[in-house]
Amino acid sequence: MKIVLGADLAMAVGGSSAVELLKRLRFNGAQTDVVHVVPPPVYTGWEYDPVIAPSVLADIAQQDRESAHEAMEKVVADIGAGLGAKAVVVMGNPTERLMVHADETHADLIAINGTVAGPLVAFLTGSVARGLVIGAHQSVLLARGKSEELRPLRAVLATDHSPYSERCMAQLTHLWPQGIQHITVLTSYPEDRIRAMEPMLPQMAVEPSQAVRETLEAKNTALIETLSGCFHPMLTTFESRISPLPVHDAIAEAMKESGSELLILGAHGHSFLERLTMGSTSFRESVFSPYSVLVMRA
Repeated sequence: MKIVLGADLAMAVGGSSAVELLKRLRFNGAQTDVVHVVPPPVYTGWEYDPVIAPSVLADIAQQDRESAHEAMEKVVADIGAGLGAKAVVVMGNPTERLMVHADETHADLIAINGTVAGPLVAFLTGSVARGLVIGAHQSVLLARGKSEELRPLRAVLATDHSPYSERCMAQLTHLWPQGIQHITVLTSYPEDRIRAMEPMLPQMAVEPSQAVRETLEAKNTALIETLSGCFHPMLTTFESRISPLPVHDAIAEAMKESGSELLILGAHGHSFLERLTMGSTSFRESVFSPYSVLVMRA
């Protein structure tokens, strides 16, 4: 499995939540490129001497690359052998270069340290996390908070059972993170809306809200059976959870009550324009949630 780990210089002097989470997830046969992107030099205050010799720019860029490569080698040494890490230093826009490198190396996953931003900041700044969730062809892991390596890793897998979501879940079995001890399979449905429609529906032997719940329970059970066949039955347990709450409330409640640190969901399979809106569950959870998020892309 090929992983691209987006790394900043701070990782050379301190820990990394992305590295610790990758170690805990234990992806089988992981080979990791620790990629640091050096941005092009930006100069201010040179109004009276706007022309800089190309040789000077080249020397500065080379110094930046050498310094960054030294820092990334330290990160690789700190990671150890478990992730099969090697250092890579490139120049350009961080989001674009990470995506290009992931495409060129046929990576399965891009992992970075995530941050939590307010709605206006997230929309305006064009953060790396936002850019990857919108544009990457690979699954994206956003790691947040301190990852306690000795604590069993628990996750909530949120699904709407759409065809695209099902393909994303199939991709999860391909990645096969062996370090997850427990997965709560969560589906949310708008019970209030269904109950409001009941007076307009023909008489049924089973009330509509109950029928929807039973259908979703059957789909959750089928998904758990599929996942159970791929995960080690002695290492990973599963449970189904059907919530009548709005999806974001349902996720927050499930994360808290199950003691989970990681949310797994599928990237929506809609148009690029729709990815740019704030309505996507995967986008909102990736940018605004306080926990780590694994966005699956099929």
